[in-house]
Amino acid sequence: MIQLLALIIVLIGIYWAVSSVFGFFAGIAGLVFTVLVWMLIGWLAGKALRGKGYGPVGDAALGLGGGIVGSIVLGILGLNVGGLVGTIIGGVVGAVILIFLIRLLHDADFAR
Repeated sequence: MIQLLALIIVLIGIYWAVSSVFGFFAGIAGLVFTVLVWMLIGWLAGKALRGKGYGPVGDAALGLGGGIVGSIVLGILGLNVGGLVGTIIGGVVGAVILIFLIRLLHDADFAR
């Protein structure tokens, strides 16, 4: 009986350890995927506005800002885009709006 209880405790411990490790790596993979999507959004907005991207860090920052602006603008307009493609389209729209506003308010040569 004690051996069965010990075996159950060991199996629960192994299950907990494996699920914790895979959960950690799933979280890391999710973060990496999110940053890659931001970079794609920034690169697409750069291609649309100037024919090239802004570099990996600039693309990621523009993608993040564009995603925020795009979700706000599309939400106000009542356009609900879902899924990965909808997220990318909304982010690109937001990034273009963001660059346009920065050029309008701050520096006309910004991101050219």
